[in-house]
Amino acid sequence: MKHKKEISHYAREKGVQSTLYKFGLGIGLAKRVTYHYPIRVLEKLIAETEKRQPQDPADYFLKGLKRSRIKYGCDRKLNRKRKSMNELKDMEEKKWHSL
Repeated sequence: MKHKKEISHYAREKGVQSTLYKFGLGIGLAKRVTYHYPIRVLEKLIAETEKRQPQDPADYFLKGLKRSRIKYGCDRKLNRKRKSMNELKDMEEKKWHSL
């Protein structure tokens, strides 16, 4: 019985990013999508998109991704806002006053 050599996660991620770039998504958006979603889900969506051959593959892929979010969820937070320095100082002062 022959075993297939597994492709590394990094190589799969780069393959997904290059395919998304070919579809018409920007490099930054492709990187963000691969950061937020599981690679297996993205590979399934890419396979379906290539199978259907839509006129606008980027739009078709993003709509499928939006629908799949309900089923599979998202690995990481979509909101990347950070707290400002003033908010952090206020939190520290409240912590010290409560002691």
